[in-house]
Amino acid sequence: MTLFRRDSPEGTPGPVDGVPVDRVVAERLVTAHFQPIVHLDTREVVAFEALARGPAGTVLERPDALFAAAGNAGLAWELDTIARVAAFRAALDADLHPSTSLFVNADPASVGRPVPPELVSTLAEALSRLRVFLDISERALGSSPAATLVGIERARSTGWGISLDNVGLTADSLALMPFARPDVVKVDVSLLQGDGHQRAPRVLGAVTAHRERTGAVTLASGIENAEHVRLARALGATYGQGFLFGRPAPLPTRTRNPVHPLPLIDSLQQVEADDTPFRVACGNGRPALASRAVVEALADDLEQRAALDQDPPVFLACLPAPHLMSGNPLAFLEVIARSASFAAALCAEPPRHPVAGAHVQALDNGDPLRGEWVTIVIDPHRAVLLAARGDDEDGSLAYRLTFDRAVVVRAARILMRRITT
Repeated sequence: MTLFRRDSPEGTPGPVDGVPVDRVVAERLVTAHFQPIVHLDTREVVAFEALARGPAGTVLERPDALFAAAGNAGLAWELDTIARVAAFRAALDADLHPSTSLFVNADPASVGRPVPPELVSTLAEALSRLRVFLDISERALGSSPAATLVGIERARSTGWGISLDNVGLTADSLALMPFARPDVVKVDVSLLQGDGHQRAPRVLGAVTAHRERTGAVTLASGIENAEHVRLARALGATYGQGFLFGRPAPLPTRTRNPVHPLPLIDSLQQVEADDTPFRVACGNGRPALASRAVVEALADDLEQRAALDQDPPVFLACLPAPHLMSGNPLAFLEVIARSASFAAALCAEPPRHPVAGAHVQALDNGDPLRGEWVTIVIDPHRAVLLAARGDDEDGSLAYRLTFDRAVVVRAARILMRRITT
């Protein structure tokens, strides 16, 4: 059961019980407790999740109040960094076994940013001695796609793993899962209780598909009794976390080499600076030549399906003209956004008015994407990319249509890395 969440309700004032949050940050008054993660078959401890704590005996001791106050004071990034380094320091001091993993909740966008000089040595030591998993939520991807993807790539480049938390809590986490490409997928056992049953089939299908495609593992959280263990196995979980296995506490003074350490899956191929969706699509097949009417019909089919998809998809578009690839008005993106978990368009000619529910961003003048039409739809079980470029004298377009998931996700990441609003 995760006690530290970055998306806690806001509204907590800065000074609480005489301890202002700026003092907590300035004086590094943050500590960490740790909850064990076990292999369900053997009950061996394979990892610990770090849970931030503010000054003891104050309201800011609670992580929700602490991070809400920091957010209100404009100190969220500073507190995020301090909490992460505090967890590293505690794990290093406890001589955590290098094969025992450490989960840290953090904003991926803060990874790789400069840290205060007095924290640099701890961070460097952690990089060399600890096996770290960055625990993120889908909200980070939905709110700050470009910064989050860069942060995930930086984390992976240091050898860290990625854990996606609370999968299935919202529909968004399922379609966005390919962009995080988590090594560990966390699902709360409450999914198979009460109202969670309604979402369970889609969540289980999406998580199983990701697990089979990538080799990732499922970690069941919220386990408090033997019945919850049964539910965890029904989720396909190999690992578990919850009060049944231990409450948050200081790290033990001795940890052993786990027989079943958490695995790391292969990283996605890096997106190169000159990559474009059309070029990526043509990397595994030659483009076809068709009339604009044919390409527009293909795009219209994808747009209509996205608007009606029962599994909320990710919908991405690149538009050289002020309308969708199908020729439909850009306003139709609002209809798609109502069904999508994430909808965005990169436009050479951005609209004068906002498109409700969607990220719409202007392309830079020199961006090579200004010459490409792109429509991408990704849901937990389907991925499709339609990319077209160039008008011949007869008005035809060179286009590629592909359902190769790896190709589609790579092309989608090219677009996502440009979405900064």
